[in-house]
Amino acid sequence: MTDQELFNRFKYPNGTMKNKRGITDAAALSQLEFQIVNANVIALLHHAAQFPQIREINQLAVVHRFLFDDLYTWAGEIRNYNLAKGGHFFQDFQTFREAAQWINSLLDKAAQCDHLPASAYAELLDNINEYHPFREGNGRSTKTFLQLLAMQHHQYINFPRRQDQLVAAFNQAEAIDYEALGRMLAVQDLDE
Repeated sequence: MTDQELFNRFKYPNGTMKNKRGITDAAALSQLEFQIVNANVIALLHHAAQFPQIREINQLAVVHRFLFDDLYTWAGEIRNYNLAKGGHFFQDFQTFREAAQWINSLLDKAAQCDHLPASAYAELLDNINEYHPFREGNGRSTKTFLQLLAMQHHQYINFPRRQDQLVAAFNQAEAIDYEALGRMLAVQDLDE
């Protein structure tokens, strides 16, 4: 799919993301999206006990749909085209099967533990970020997904307020130090 075809599929001529409300003002859409998605995150986390035990990455699509379905017809749909942001190319969609298998292996390891070390969340965060299966909303969906996983392990992830350090860690050329990245996440045990 060409860049122009992607633009036409997902955006109005002025560049605003196509949405169910027909909002063509980017600032107005951004404000409404912020309100809706944050309310949905709170609702989902409030009812986390009813969410199925996280075992597979395909559950991320359920989270994405829950957060964004009020606004976008494509909420929860895995992309079938390549995606880049800020010069960084995310996982090639043709290798999604292998990427999902790897992430599922990390989730399998997580299922074996009562409490996860922060480095395990950091490794999942990095791999899911690189996977980047949706057009938009990957970061918010991934954080919510990992927060649900943490709650199922009687933990809480205190993500950094500013994303600059996380983004820089993801984009570095050398291998990511998951211990250092984990310290940025500040995982807390709820049983203490």
